[in-house]
Amino acid sequence: MLYLITDTHPGHQNMLKSCGRPARFTNLILENCRKMVRGNDTLIHLGDVAWNEEELMRFMKLPGHKVLVRGNHDKKSTPYYMEAGFNLVVDSMMMTLQGIRILFSHAPQYGHTADINIHGHQHDLHYEDIFHRYWPLALEHMGYEPLPP
Repeated sequence: MLYLITDTHPGHQNMLKSCGRPARFTNLILENCRKMVRGNDTLIHLGDVAWNEEELMRFMKLPGHKVLVRGNHDKKSTPYYMEAGFNLVVDSMMMTLQGIRILFSHAPQYGHTADINIHGHQHDLHYEDIFHRYWPLALEHMGYEPLPP
């Protein structure tokens, strides 16, 4: 099974005020991931995975294969994230699922040629555009749990 998650930001206390997250949002995210994701599943993280190394290590203990689509706060090197346990680290990636070409990115990629761009980054936005070319995900509107595409 394939799951998507974005902008987890564990350890980033500013998320409480700026995004209205509950005080225990980090534990809530980790608990929800443990309930849903199994060892043979793949979890695609659409960026801004962790605020510090300690929180990154907590995230990496979750089950499943992990892909990081690097976000604006994921400033460490690719080898750093690979050594932490990600199976793949990319700036964006294209995948075809059931005949639909999907571009996965952290922020919206305007002018893309895919059928749809699934992205994170916009915490206060969760809707499809009128042309159905962009699908923003916001963890605050996802119940703080991974989403199957």
